[in-house]
Amino acid sequence: MLLILIGAGVAAMGLTYRMGTATRMGPGYMPFFYGVLMILVGFAIALTARPSEEEKRKVMRVNWRAWLCILGGLVAFAIIADHGGLVPATFVAVFVAALGSTANSVRDAALLAAGLVVAAVLVFSYGLQLQLPLFAWG
Repeated sequence: MLLILIGAGVAAMGLTYRMGTATRMGPGYMPFFYGVLMILVGFAIALTARPSEEEKRKVMRVNWRAWLCILGGLVAFAIIADHGGLVPATFVAVFVAALGSTANSVRDAALLAAGLVVAAVLVFSYGLQLQLPLFAWG
């Protein structure tokens, strides 16, 4: 349901911009079609998701550790990216979020964070030339 709602919001925002055509896309073209794609994927997930009999009987408990670590990772990225740059922000965000799973050790979280830092630098800094510095002190 959340995917459908976010997709509807993205598509609606895309309609506020000029659409253009498939050969000459305007600024609203991609957001609109990505929003529609999100809606379709949300419906596909909703239609194919069937809980097992065991899941129907089981009372779902909220995994607060996971929620707090993922939220903490997002907040850390927002704060550190502005003051420290892409590399430290990505490392801390992934490291903190990875600690939300009890299956991850500190070593596993650090290795995952280091790997994603390399991927983020390659994709966002070199590939897309994002205007976020790799390191920023202050």
